[in-house]
Amino acid sequence: MSSTILMLLAIILNVCGHICLKAGMNKIGAISASQLVGNFTVIFTTPFIVLGLLSYVSSVAMYMVVLSKVNISYAYPLMMGLGYVLIVLFSWQIFAEPFSFFKWIGITLILVGVFLLGK
Repeated sequence: MSSTILMLLAIILNVCGHICLKAGMNKIGAISASQLVGNFTVIFTTPFIVLGLLSYVSSVAMYMVVLSKVNISYAYPLMMGLGYVLIVLFSWQIFAEPFSFFKWIGITLILVGVFLLGK
């Protein structure tokens, strides 16, 4: 499998992990750091949380494979930049989070930066 496909898969798994974690925490509700331990069973048996953690861990494993094949100076900016863009777009669509003109500018700047770093 090509490095590009592996990297895209790592990015997709990473984004899915974060989206699932957010969906799971939306079901649980707001908690503080001290409540994390007290609600351990509830939190870590919530299906979206479990799926999010599995996706996130899988993305890290896939990223390790990518790092064995490509330069980190290429892989990391691409993964983080595209991840940021996808998170903003999915959070807007799935969670109805606010999306402003400034976010469009930010997305554009991130994509330009990722493009330039890839050169």
